[in-house]
Amino acid sequence: MADLSSPLPGIDVASGLPRVAGNKKLYLKLLRMVANDVPQTKEKLQNAIMSGKTDEVRELAHSLKGSSGNLSLTAVQAAAQDLESAAKTGDIPSMVTHLSALETVLDEFAAVVATVED
Repeated sequence: MADLSSPLPGIDVASGLPRVAGNKKLYLKLLRMVANDVPQTKEKLQNAIMSGKTDEVRELAHSLKGSSGNLSLTAVQAAAQDLESAAKTGDIPSMVTHLSALETVLDEFAAVVATVED
């Protein structure tokens, strides 16, 4: 098991922790909230792409980019940015490719958070 003083792949704890006034318990709670939402986040994005709702994909990706940025989830933020950019073009095949990459990053993030002890 890891803790917040250990390096966590895809998470810049040194940058994220000050955003919650150094409150490790709160930061971990927020990380776990995002991790717990991973299945729903992926499903919403998949459904929006399959329905051709590019504006919804863009909005969902933008929201995820912002929330992950606030917590310094660098890998998630970058992948969400890529999906948002693809959605702005309306290119469904590109969105599918970027969603696949984002799903991988989200799964990796959730796995990392699951290893963090209180």
